[in-house]
Amino acid sequence: MTTEKKYQEFGLKYGIPLAIITSTLAMKKSSGLGKLITFSIVTPAMLAYLYSLIKTKQISDLDH
Repeated sequence: MTTEKKYQEFGLKYGIPLAIITSTLAMKKSSGLGKLITFSIVTPAMLAYLYSLIKTKQISDLDH
């Protein structure tokens, strides 16, 4: 199994749920302006992680 495939499987199995749980906990702990700041940091980070998983899948599909 290639490194790209391992990264993709790990990301889908553990990464996405873990990111959702930690972002939810961060949003619960913050209040007021902190919620907005937390949201503005967490959302792009999650989207970037999802984008990297999609790119990894595309690279993996091109290799086969």
